[in-house]
Amino acid sequence: MSNSFSAVSKNTFSRKWAGSDASAVDPYISGYFFTHFAKVPDLGSFVKTGSTSALNDRLVKDVLKGACLAVTIPGGTVNRAEFTGLGGVRWAVPTNVEFDNTVTFRFLEFATLPVFDILHAWVRMMRDYQYGTSDMPTYTKSAYAGTAYYWTTQPDGKTIEYYACLSGLFPLKDPTDQYGGDLTAYDKLEIDVDFNCDYIWHEPWVKTNIGGYLPEGKNEITTKYDQGK
Repeated sequence: MSNSFSAVSKNTFSRKWAGSDASAVDPYISGYFFTHFAKVPDLGSFVKTGSTSALNDRLVKDVLKGACLAVTIPGGTVNRAEFTGLGGVRWAVPTNVEFDNTVTFRFLEFATLPVFDILHAWVRMMRDYQYGTSDMPTYTKSAYAGTAYYWTTQPDGKTIEYYACLSGLFPLKDPTDQYGGDLTAYDKLEIDVDFNCDYIWHEPWVKTNIGGYLPEGKNEITTKYDQGK
C-alpha cells in the first residue's frame, strides 16, 4: 500500500498512472465483492410456505450468500457546530458523527421462493402478522438478530480490499409486495431489502475472520465438473 501512495504522489499533474514501470498504479476495481452470514436466527419453525420448510442454519446462510447481488453500506455524517465571528466570518468544529443504521442487500429470487421463505419467516419470528406478537420461545435480540461479513477484493477474488462486519441485523420489511403479477411483464425478480445494522466493524479481527470465509472460486468449478465426468 505504501508503494501505491508513493507512485500516486509522483504524478499529481496529469494524474495518469499507466505503463509497465514503477509509475504504474493499480486502480481500485469495484464489483468483486462477497458476503458471509456468520449468524442467522433459527427460522425452521417459522416457515409456513414454499418447499423449504426444512430450513436449517446452513441452508439459510448459503441461500443468502449465494443470492446476494448487491450490498449498500451505510456511511457516517460528521455534524458540526458553527460559530460566527466579526463581520459574519464563520468557523466550525465537529460535534459528533452519525452513522446510518440501515444496510441494503439485493437478492435474486429462485423457483420455490427460498429468499421469500427466509425473509418472511424472519419477520414472522419477530412479529406474527396474525396476532401482532412474537412466537419466539424466549424473546431476546440475540435470538432474532444476525451477523454478516462483507468484503471486496481485487479481480483475483482473494486479495481483500475493503472489509466490514455488520452486526445486529434484522430485516425491516417483509417483501410480500414484490410477488404481485402482471400479464404484460415477464422478468427475473431481484429484491432490495433494508436491514437494521447496529454496528459496522472495521477492526483487524474482521479481516482475520474473513480469511476463513474466502471462496474456493475456480477450485469449486473444477471440482464440480470433475465430479460430473
